[in-house]
Amino acid sequence: MNIPYLSLKKYFFYCSVLLSLSSVVSCKKDSKPNSPTPDKVDIAYVGAQDKNLYALNAQSGALVWKYQSTGDFSYSAPTLVNGVLYSTNTDHNLYALDAASGKLKWKFITQSTVISSPAVVNGVAYFGSDDHFVYAVDAITGTLKWKFQTAGNVDSNPAVSNGIVYIGSVDGNLYALDAATGSLKWKYNTGDMIEESSPVISNGVVFIGSRNGYLNAVNAATGQLKWRFNADGVSMEQAMPVINNGIVYFASWYKIGDISTPGSLYAIKESDGSLIWKGLDDQGFTSSPTYANGKLYINSDDGNIYAVDATTGKEVWKKLINANGAIPTVVNGKVYAGGGSNFFYVLDANSGIETWKFALTNSLDTSKPLVVIAK
Repeated sequence: MNIPYLSLKKYFFYCSVLLSLSSVVSCKKDSKPNSPTPDKVDIAYVGAQDKNLYALNAQSGALVWKYQSTGDFSYSAPTLVNGVLYSTNTDHNLYALDAASGKLKWKFITQSTVISSPAVVNGVAYFGSDDHFVYAVDAITGTLKWKFQTAGNVDSNPAVSNGIVYIGSVDGNLYALDAATGSLKWKYNTGDMIEESSPVISNGVVFIGSRNGYLNAVNAATGQLKWRFNADGVSMEQAMPVINNGIVYFASWYKIGDISTPGSLYAIKESDGSLIWKGLDDQGFTSSPTYANGKLYINSDDGNIYAVDATTGKEVWKKLINANGAIPTVVNGKVYAGGGSNFFYVLDANSGIETWKFALTNSLDTSKPLVVIAK
């Protein structure tokens, strides 16, 4: 069985996996928290499949506001800079909303679906689109600064470091672009599709996965390969690594052409890619792990969210939430995670016990939440 690339989503393929594994899966992306909200209330921002972007009281789950669009917010993780919330949408737009009120400040339209999460750096929002372009948009005005064309959909999240934008494309290339002009610095071909796998930068190295089952470690300055890790041919087109104390953690998806071979969770050395441990074997992961306080938290395609000891790879706890593909967020001892049964969950990070949940009508999927603690 060959698995074709679907320009909008791999959603229908995931539904076939759902039927075989009795779980709900989808694909999501990562983003990092930024500045606090102006009203001094701890807020969890999360995009949903019901076309709404929600602001929830992070302690109680009470609705603060919601913004309704014409598309799906569940793929793009929101990011917050200077009181403005940025998120992309399947209706082709990048949105900028007032973080306190949810009111629209501006939106920027592309020519196709957008599921790449924006990175906002030095007053510029960077993201990719299924129209094959990487965009740089003024974060204050919403006007285009530059765009760069690739040869495939750009669903990967950008990473910006030292004036360079790193981003992957379905054409198989990892691109390094000048952040100011969009000019090409270099590109590295991974040998297969970079779907929603997104670059992570650490110690001058860019880490990114691809469909052929390799995690690539590439010199950030030159684009030269440092090493590759082979996950036994199981696709890493969904993988977004997390790096802590010299260890790279990531999860693999399914073997292309053989959905009966699902992926696992890995810990490898950042220096040379050698294996430390392999855990949660043969489950398949559309999500990626989050590291916090010696544990990894990850939504599995078996429907559970897991807490795993980061040193050994052993399970600490699990909870069945019909987990979707969103990456969990862990803040102040709480795990914020999307579920596949029309709920957004908040769990105790040590025990997995439910703290609260928020009902989402007709929404099996949510984005990776952004949780902002007021100061």
